[in-house]
Amino acid sequence: MKLMRCIGLPLLVLLTVLILFPTSSVAEGFPSHETKSSREITLTILGRVVNTQGIPIEKAKIRVLLDRKEQPIHHNDAITAFVLSRSDGVYIAKVHISQEALEEATFVVEISKPGFQKIQSVDIRDLLTGSGEAFYAQLPEITLPRVNNQALVLATGIFILVIGIISFNLMHETTAAFIGAAAMLGTSYILGSHNPNYWILSFQEAITYIDFDVIFLIMSMMIIVSILGRTGAFQWLALSAYRSARGSAWRLAVILMVITAFLSAFLNNVTIMLLMAPITIEIALILGITPVALIIPEVLASNIGGIATLIGDPPNTIIASYAGVSFMEFLRHMGPMAIIAMIALIIVIYMVYSPDYLKVSKSPGESLLTRLEEDAQITDPLTLRRTLIIIAIMMVMFFTCEYFLMPPSVVAMIAATALLVWIRPSIEEMMGEVDWTTLFFFMSLFIMIGGLQEVGLIQRIAETIAGFAGSNLLLATITVIWVSALASAFINNIPFTAAVLPIVTYLMITLPGEGNFVLLWALSLGANFGGNATYIGSAPNVVSIGVLDRAGYRVTFGGWLRVGIPVTIITLLIPTLWIVLRYFYLHF
Repeated sequence: MKLMRCIGLPLLVLLTVLILFPTSSVAEGFPSHETKSSREITLTILGRVVNTQGIPIEKAKIRVLLDRKEQPIHHNDAITAFVLSRSDGVYIAKVHISQEALEEATFVVEISKPGFQKIQSVDIRDLLTGSGEAFYAQLPEITLPRVNNQALVLATGIFILVIGIISFNLMHETTAAFIGAAAMLGTSYILGSHNPNYWILSFQEAITYIDFDVIFLIMSMMIIVSILGRTGAFQWLALSAYRSARGSAWRLAVILMVITAFLSAFLNNVTIMLLMAPITIEIALILGITPVALIIPEVLASNIGGIATLIGDPPNTIIASYAGVSFMEFLRHMGPMAIIAMIALIIVIYMVYSPDYLKVSKSPGESLLTRLEEDAQITDPLTLRRTLIIIAIMMVMFFTCEYFLMPPSVVAMIAATALLVWIRPSIEEMMGEVDWTTLFFFMSLFIMIGGLQEVGLIQRIAETIAGFAGSNLLLATITVIWVSALASAFINNIPFTAAVLPIVTYLMITLPGEGNFVLLWALSLGANFGGNATYIGSAPNVVSIGVLDRAGYRVTFGGWLRVGIPVTIITLLIPTLWIVLRYFYLHF
């Protein structure tokens, strides 16, 4: 009991003190806010930050300086030294200060981001509104100009080096793109962590630049085409074309071009050429002519047919995904151009290869013909029927998906999943059929383009082109067509399209007129038709040359130019003339 009295008496005294004096500090270092000499004021600062194009800047660092001394900013109930601007460029900074500081201090908002000039606002006291414990300040829109720094030089150099490696076939394109992406990220973290002038982009930003709509669309189409190819359908089509030609090499070339163009409009044209090229070589050997005279027309038709839809050619897929263009809208604008270009292609092919077609053998080899007929059998009719049903449903969904606000990638994923469930192929084999090297190439490419955007190279090029074109939409459109074609002749049109698309988007925003959406079609026409000029211009070209080379038929750079240049010029003149006539019809 004595012990309880000894302990209880001090506890009773302590509780009495706490009850009578609740605002006193109980320990040094934990002061109560109520002991302040003045009440706390919440100051909310709102504003927006954009670049010199008027495009919002995301993740710009916003700091509020009090008498040029950094003050903590309360944001989302957490205390931090800064806040970041949102994707729309808007920032909201909350600062808790004393009433005396509000009345006497100078407030400055500092905005910074790597690659941009740091900006500090003037004293914002005159912008303050409110009363009591809440004050607000709405700042005018702040523009951050770009700066030339080491990150710009390094990112540009890395991209040019990768494009050079790909264009001259010094290394596999996927390896080169992967090196480029790793170099940009490595530079940012190794050098940029200590010096912001070397910062290109973060890993989190790099992931946001990967267009997964493109990735999943191409991957799903690869699965669908792979299942269809296993049925022998493509070999059967080639044999049917041979029989329909009735021994005429010229007629056969036209049939093969039409078949390839049609298939390339609705299935990936790279995969189509991988499946069509080997059987075409066998047919050429039966006729006794060089396979080059059939395969080069096929691949040119593949590039032209692929332009008709957003799923036909990778540049179209990138453009449509980036700009949110629907399947029907793409087909409505580009389909007629593909048909007219095909007619021009057939005429040029006849003029170039007619001497080869006249060399057709009068007595085709029986052994080769027998082997062709054996290879061209439908090996799995049930799978073929199911696949064609799913493809038909997929095409209907492509035509109607805009009514459901469904991106094309989701349509292709649904179709591929339905095939996997209904046919039940070996999933390991199907995943092995997917061209993962191409998908990794796309992802690495998107990261590099993101790096170029982060350091401001894309913006500078866009401003240069806009300055050249001024407010003339016609001049800008023709420039986009022919510059894209010239560049795509020597640079693979996939990385070129990904790099130029943000520039075209900027021109669409800045040039006057509702018709400036035509710039997207100009980019598609230039990139795809220009890719026909050389055998390094597009992925189907490279694939087809590889098949011919493995079969013992070497196509030289000059040999391709003999047909590629006239086809490219004629197919580009057609849309150019159409755009000029349409422009003058609408404006005069």
